[in-house]
Amino acid sequence: MANNNSNPLISVLLGGLAVVASLMPALASARDLTYASYLPPHHPTSEGITTFMAAAKAQSGGDVSFKFFPSGAAASGKEMLSAVSDGMIDGGFLVTVYFPTSVPANMIISDLSFWDQDSLAASAASVDTILNDCPQCLEEYKEHGVRFLASYATPPYQAMCKDRFDDGFEAEGKRMRVAGEEIGRWVSGIEGIPVNIPNSESYEAMERSQLDCVIGATSWLKSLSLMEVANSVVELPMGAFLGGSLLNVRESVWEDLDEKGRQALIDAAPVGLARTLYAYQKEEQDVRKLAREQGVNFVEVSDALKQRREEFMQSQIEQSAKNAAERGVENPEKIVESFIRNLEKWEKLLEGKQLTEQQYAELLKTEIYDKAF
Repeated sequence: MANNNSNPLISVLLGGLAVVASLMPALASARDLTYASYLPPHHPTSEGITTFMAAAKAQSGGDVSFKFFPSGAAASGKEMLSAVSDGMIDGGFLVTVYFPTSVPANMIISDLSFWDQDSLAASAASVDTILNDCPQCLEEYKEHGVRFLASYATPPYQAMCKDRFDDGFEAEGKRMRVAGEEIGRWVSGIEGIPVNIPNSESYEAMERSQLDCVIGATSWLKSLSLMEVANSVVELPMGAFLGGSLLNVRESVWEDLDEKGRQALIDAAPVGLARTLYAYQKEEQDVRKLAREQGVNFVEVSDALKQRREEFMQSQIEQSAKNAAERGVENPEKIVESFIRNLEKWEKLLEGKQLTEQQYAELLKTEIYDKAF
């Protein structure tokens, strides 16, 4: 009887099976992950997330890939932490102010919002503090099944209001959208009324006259369509968002990845963070120019209000530690000191420099990520 292996058809089939078998380890190691945000796909944070995903895929040779679900398609801002923890998604944009009691050590950084004078320095200081100086911060995320990779800071917030304030800004009685307790405390201190709602709901609330002002990044005039309902921008920094976790994966996903997959995520994190910040800065510049052209009134404030802001900034040092202690954080003063020290460090590193996005990402890598991982 002839040997079956000599049959040309059999040989082709066996050869095909051998090719499939050789591919199986690569297929088994590939990870197709899900990532979510409550913000729209054209938002700067979404640009950063998709850049992170693309970089992770490229760095891993295609072994790690993501599908992105923006605009709250997978989870709202308030639901995002539980969605990651419960395994509904593999990663998500986590905003600390939506669940402050779940991550109280990390909330310390968010409570220092008025210290964000420059988003590049504040973002770097936040990531540096969490990864290299705050074991409690990392442990909190781990307890919720999250592997932290990056936080970020917005440009300093300003108030965008329905009124034009042609005779000067008056906060008394104005219902102002705030992000978290600290900006709410500021608004109450200047006789405004703080309203804590997601920024994704700000347009509708202002359109329906449920809000007089939205405190946020002026880029929201475009990304959240607020230019259609706001007639003025108050030229005074009123905090910011910093902290949280813009980039992360579920802890079980991290543990399942091989060394190459993990390193791909580590290398992609500063690239995604840099894209977020530079997209924010470019959008802010473009939107402010457009707003002026369309007649939005940019309102200067009194020296007295500027002084009140400086005093409030200093008060945050004690207040952030006090808030954290009440939430059960041990030695919160140490975290406050670490953040301010890192902020001063990064302000010096960036002083007088006009770094490109790529240069900034590389500086994050060498000064933070190479030391943390």
